[in-house]
Amino acid sequence: MDFAPTLLDAAGIDVPEELSGRSFLPLVTNKATDWQNEVYIQISESQVGRVIRTQRWKYSVSNKSIDPVTVYQEEFLYDLEADPYELTNLIELKSHREVKEYLRERLLDYIRRVEGETPEIRSAAEVESGQRKVLPADMGY
Repeated sequence: MDFAPTLLDAAGIDVPEELSGRSFLPLVTNKATDWQNEVYIQISESQVGRVIRTQRWKYSVSNKSIDPVTVYQEEFLYDLEADPYELTNLIELKSHREVKEYLRERLLDYIRRVEGETPEIRSAAEVESGQRKVLPADMGY
């Protein structure tokens, strides 16, 4: 979504207001002062998926249908600091409920702003987390 505005900006062409996204050229030229700390991704191949990635967390929801989607299912939650290779999916752990809820709301907010829609995101079934805990300092949004 940010590629078109960036290309226009790099070419010296004004970015139309109706175009979603914004130029990331200020990041490349070290002139960015208010850039977001989140990345949003949409996957539209064999399924429709949505992802939000912060510096620390990656949260993914999907729908196996490629029809217009109004319901997603939580699919992945990774702690990229502790697990940079995304080997341990934390989506079902009760200890990570607060992280999931925060990222779910950020993702829904983004979809509302960009698409004007509010889909449903169904929570993954939760299991006990044993001794795992996510402390406030570990949230790292």
